[in-house]
Formats: sequence, C-alpha cells, structure tokens
Amino acid sequence: MKPKEVSPHKLSMFKHCPKQYYFEYLDPEMAKIKKLIKKKRPAVEMGNFIHDTLTLFFKETPENRDWKKMMSILKEQWKGPRGKTFGFKDVEEERNYYEQSLKMLSWFIKNENINPSIFSLPFSPPGKSFDDYIKISFSEDLELGGKIDRLDMATDGTLEVIDYKTGKPEKNFLQLLTYVFLAEKIYGKPVSKAENIYLKSMSHDAITPTDDLKQQARLEILDIVDKIGLETAWAPFVSKLCLYCDYLDYCPARPEVVKIYGEQNDESVKDSTLGI
Repeated sequence: MKPKEVSPHKLSMFKHCPKQYYFEYLDPEMAKIKKLIKKKRPAVEMGNFIHDTLTLFFKETPENRDWKKMMSILKEQWKGPRGKTFGFKDVEEERNYYEQSLKMLSWFIKNENINPSIFSLPFSPPGKSFDDYIKISFSEDLELGGKIDRLDMATDGTLEVIDYKTGKPEKNFLQLLTYVFLAEKIYGKPVSKAENIYLKSMSHDAITPTDDLKQQARLEILDIVDKIGLETAWAPFVSKLCLYCDYLDYCPARPEVVKIYGEQNDESVKDSTLGI
C-alpha cells in the first residue's frame, strides 16, 4: 500500500533498506516492541544538542550572539554527563563528543553569518522536534512533511533554506528540495537558495532550486512512493549501516551482516545517514 505521507527520513530509509522501512513503519509485531528496542546513539544525541544550541543561539538578540553565549547554551542543553542512558559507553566517550560539538560550533561562529535576516526558526527546542514537523499536500493522495532548521530572508524578499548537518557530506539534495516545497507552500514566498552546512567537515553545499530541479525532485519523490506501494519482498540491503540498525537482531540478514562485518560498533560509519 502506498504511504499517505512521507518525509525525507522515510524516503531515505526506504532507499537505504526496504526491510528497515518495513520494521519501522509497517510491521504490526515490531510496533509492539519498537520503543523497547530503540537505542540511543551518541552521534545522534550530539546532533540533537547542536541543532537545539544553534536554534536557541539565533533566538538571542544579535548583540548577545557570541562565543560565550554559544558555549553557555550548549552546556545547558547537554546538562552532562548524560551517560549510558544517552548511549555513551563511558565518560571519556561523552567528553569526546562534547569536544567535537565545541569544535563544530567554534568553526560555525568564526565562519558563518551570525546575524542573518531570520525569517523562521523551530518553535520549541530543546527536545521537541515533532512540534515543528510541518506538512503540505503534495499530490492528490500524498502529504509531504519535514522540519526546517532555519529560514532566512534574502535582500530581494525571497527565502533561503538552511539545514545543519553533523554527519558526512552527501550529494543528495532531495531533503533540501523537500524543504523548498514546504517553505514555498506554507509561506507563499519563492526560495532562491537551499544550503547544507556541514559542521563536521566545515563545508557547504548549496543549490538554486530552479523549476527544472524542483520538477526532478517531485518526480523522484513520487517514484519512491510508487515503489513503496508496489513493494512486497521488503528485502534487506546489506551494508555496514546494518551494524547500527535497531532491528538487526530481528533481521533475516543478520548472519550475513555478522559474517561480513563482524559485530564492531564504530559510530563514525553511520554519520552520513543520520539525517541531522
């Protein structure tokens, strides 16, 4: 059955592994235990803290936006040590992630415009991302949803989408274009630029969302939705990412995964697929 609503996260999950998508959204038995088997991931938690810190930083008045304030906000959001309840195996690992966060935010404040013309920010950090999840009608029987990290107003009155990334760069702009669709439909203003800011690699990736690019994205989204609707096998796609899947113990591919990759857990491998 075709989904009635999709997001960049759902689309990406299906592309990476149909079986994981099935476990996450369709399996009635897994739905009963999903909350019990979900694990906290240090890289994900770090990303959440950084996103909330940046949102709260830009809610400060311009004269208060400095490095001292940034550090203060991160410290307040982290409220460490968080320990094993947040996936950190020990104090040393947590300290390492905290230092990584400081390094990323230090680069940001030294190299980015910290006084942009803010048009829209998430309403409710910390820790309430679902409150900022927005949806639009995308086709006759499909809604498109997502959460936009930041919208700026350009000097010509158009909007600019900003998305923060704490993982590895990916040449996949479907998520950004999803945010373009959301912003243009909800606010009734054209988006002239959409940009990923990669805090870990200290780099940028920006696109101009032309009509042709938006049409390509629209067709790709609808194509993935059609494939989800036609899927019956829900076969797992085996890769290193399987080692960080909450459903690995229930997956028929587990013996193959362990045989190929062993059971080591290196969070860095997963960075590029966190979607944060």
